[in-house]
Amino acid sequence: MAIFRRSTTPQSNGSSATAAPEPTPEVRDPSGRKPGPTPSRKEAEAARRQRVTQTYSKKESRALASRQNRSERMRAMAARDNTPEKALMRDYVDARFSIGEILLPALVLILATSFLNTIFPRAAVIGTVVMYAYVLAVLADLFFMWRGYKKVLAQRLPGSSTKGLAFYGANRAIQIRRFRIPQPRIKRGEKY
Repeated sequence: MAIFRRSTTPQSNGSSATAAPEPTPEVRDPSGRKPGPTPSRKEAEAARRQRVTQTYSKKESRALASRQNRSERMRAMAARDNTPEKALMRDYVDARFSIGEILLPALVLILATSFLNTIFPRAAVIGTVVMYAYVLAVLADLFFMWRGYKKVLAQRLPGSSTKGLAFYGANRAIQIRRFRIPQPRIKRGEKY
């Protein structure tokens, strides 16, 4: 029993004592120094209130939600694409030229020629034949790309699963190189 010490528990004399909230730990830079002076209680409470009760216009809230969604999508995509098999597939596709890279612009051009039907009656037929021939050439290129990748995968990462990699590689191979996500790490013809 401590006679000359203050009691650490609140006494029940009819008044209710409220405990002060725990102060947040200081954020220090890597060198161990404090970033600045400690804010006063009044300043800290005002900053906390401002964070909690911040209001946005509709335009600002949509922009904020869009940024948060994009960062979340990018984080999920990076986590999904970080397997060694997919990294090898990306490098394998990026190191070679694929005729599928120009598939979308070529199809737009071929379809545009089909509108010349009134001036040149056989334009639609020729455009359709060229389009099917080009799509078959892209499929053949994707088939040979897949066979080559499976050989490289068996050499570099033996016993790895190929589940989902054919579609992943085909999807990357038919995208325009500039718009591929994640961006290509290597140039065409480089060793991967």
